[in-house]
Amino acid sequence: MDTTVLIADDDVNAQIIAETLLSLRGFRVRRAADGAEACDIVRQEEIAVVVLDLSLPGMNGFELLRRPHGRLGPLPLASEPRILAVTSRQDPEVERVALRLGASAFLRKPLALPHFIRTVEQLVGSATPQAA
Repeated sequence: MDTTVLIADDDVNAQIIAETLLSLRGFRVRRAADGAEACDIVRQEEIAVVVLDLSLPGMNGFELLRRPHGRLGPLPLASEPRILAVTSRQDPEVERVALRLGASAFLRKPLALPHFIRTVEQLVGSATPQAA
């Protein structure tokens, strides 16, 4: 599989766990520790899914979702990545706002790992054009 998933999270342990699990499932994984780095990667590479922590330092996940032209940056993208918004915040409004701003899916931390993997796989599947 040559599908790339970007893990945008400032928690290095969360990055490593997600990268390990996704790599074992055949995904290529990139990591970003803040919003600016995530934007740069999405502009330069074809990313299928961004696992986006809404509490990133600097430019947070909500700010990234509000960005024009492809959610994650002002430049046109080769393809629009699906966004899996994640947060440890328990406020139910957080989920509504993230989905309204364009997130494709939403999960709360701590992540149930089988559900996390299944959600990423579903998002990749929905982003892949179906053969006629």
